[in-house]
Amino acid sequence: MFKKIDFSGLNYKDLDRYGSHDLKRDEMHSFYQTFDFLELIKKWPEIVGPKMSPVTSPLKIKNSSLFIITKHATYSHELSYLSEEIKTEIFKVFPKLRPVIQKLVFQTQEGFFQQRKAVEEQTTKVVNRLHPQSPKFKLLKLEAERLFSDVADEDLKKIMISIYIQSH
Repeated sequence: MFKKIDFSGLNYKDLDRYGSHDLKRDEMHSFYQTFDFLELIKKWPEIVGPKMSPVTSPLKIKNSSLFIITKHATYSHELSYLSEEIKTEIFKVFPKLRPVIQKLVFQTQEGFFQQRKAVEEQTTKVVNRLHPQSPKFKLLKLEAERLFSDVADEDLKKIMISIYIQSH
């Protein structure tokens, strides 16, 4: 359980009542109340660059370490050499993380990135489809039927209408 310590009226004699562990836990608790980890995930491409952001992602902060998940062990190995530069970039964007993150730990999980890619593909498929009962679909179909009304072959006419709707 965290103790709330009021530092404004604290004098040296009061420090005897609190252990160093309580002070650190209180500072950590106040930090986690103000830091949003999702912001770190959103700013990750800015921190590591556009080439490394699709194959890496911050996972968690635990025991003064930032855990970073990578797609392959090679990325983990290469990024371990650049850990000081990555920490510097993190601290530029999030100065409050300086006392919290002491080192970077890299973990390899290819399945995470495969799952993320599958979810992205599925959402793009759903977004790009029009429902046959939607007003936009009906308007496009009416316009396509008007444009291709002079086509005699019914199969060709259906294909042309479908292509017209998909292109818009």
